[in-house]
Amino acid sequence: VTNGAQEALDLVSKIFIDPKDKVAVEVPTYLGAISSFRNYQSDFLTVGLENDGMNIHELEEKLRKMSEEEREKIKMIYTIPNFHNPAGVTLSLEKRKHLIEISQEYDIPILEDDPYVELRYSGEEIPSIKSLDKNGNVIYMSTFSKIFAPGMRLGWIVADEEVAKKITVAKQGTDLCTNVFCQYLANEYITSGAIDRQIPKIRKLYKGKRDKMLEALEKYFPEGCEWNKPDGGMFIWATVPEKIDTEKMFPEAVKENVAYIHGAAFCVDGSGHNAMRLNFSNADEEKIEEGIKRLGNLIKKKLGN
Repeated sequence: VTNGAQEALDLVSKIFIDPKDKVAVEVPTYLGAISSFRNYQSDFLTVGLENDGMNIHELEEKLRKMSEEEREKIKMIYTIPNFHNPAGVTLSLEKRKHLIEISQEYDIPILEDDPYVELRYSGEEIPSIKSLDKNGNVIYMSTFSKIFAPGMRLGWIVADEEVAKKITVAKQGTDLCTNVFCQYLANEYITSGAIDRQIPKIRKLYKGKRDKMLEALEKYFPEGCEWNKPDGGMFIWATVPEKIDTEKMFPEAVKENVAYIHGAAFCVDGSGHNAMRLNFSNADEEKIEEGIKRLGNLIKKKLGN
């Protein structure tokens, strides 16, 4: 049990990564994970994303072409399988199984970061990668912050016994133990059944917001823009025409009282300059529509429309 999922990322990084080691990551990927891996001077093996998650064939091909010495520097494969942050996509069952096969073939652990798993609004539930793993190669992590309260810094790791012992030793040197009061609150939240009553309410609320943002994007974003339609989570990944740099456009958006995170922040390979992550979980539906309208007008202005 950790002080939030971010500590889980840090602890796993601490026990696996030495300077100049590599982590295989999707492009784009979670900004907090990038920061955690870089804190331990990691380099990256980048893998593209498709509509059904990580491009597994690209990963396999890159690993196959490496020398054994190069592959030994790959310390883990990091993935966000459900409702990806920032891309919103979900890793298919077929790809989950294939990823496990690659992990076993090359003896590279998988770090499965799964904070959004309970936030599904459409589509069928898919088993976790960890539940499909028979050899202890998958380290699973999640958090209460999306299903209890954002300020509830309480996460967890499920791992092979040997890995779990090393994480426990690393944690003792970090903060001794996780906040016990928060653990008691979470225990009551679970055992009282409150969690089972609350999650459907969260899903209903966020589904309405997701649908409103998708509707507004269709209505206000100009031709040449694209975006995904996530089955859950909190984020929509949108791209604009190549001539627009979303990092440079950001100050202009803020002047319109609209904010997003520019795509390049999530891309360790220097890409993403014309992309943005949009969050629909915070604002109400009226503000979502107005915000997308203002952002769409700004994009049209940048395009000269």
